[in-house]
Amino acid sequence: MGNLLFNTDADRQLTVLQADSSRSQLYDRINDVLDAIEDDPGSREVRRRRYTSPPAWGVPVHGSGEDWLVLWSETSAGPVVHYLGEDLR
Repeated sequence: MGNLLFNTDADRQLTVLQADSSRSQLYDRINDVLDAIEDDPGSREVRRRRYTSPPAWGVPVHGSGEDWLVLWSETSAGPVVHYLGEDLR
């Protein structure tokens, strides 16, 4: 199990979300998902949606009245978060 990594956009989005006090519930729930990915990337909890092109996993998150998605994949260096944002599904 490797450390959780972030692409630049996902890292920036998490920082913006953390600074927005009106979205604290969403931020907390996103962090719970990120912890779960880091702790056990093979868990069903963090593999709720599967995407094939490119290969990735999606975890829907609801908080602060919004529906977001954490999109991530596995690499040899550890799980990489590619997207944190509105769930467009």
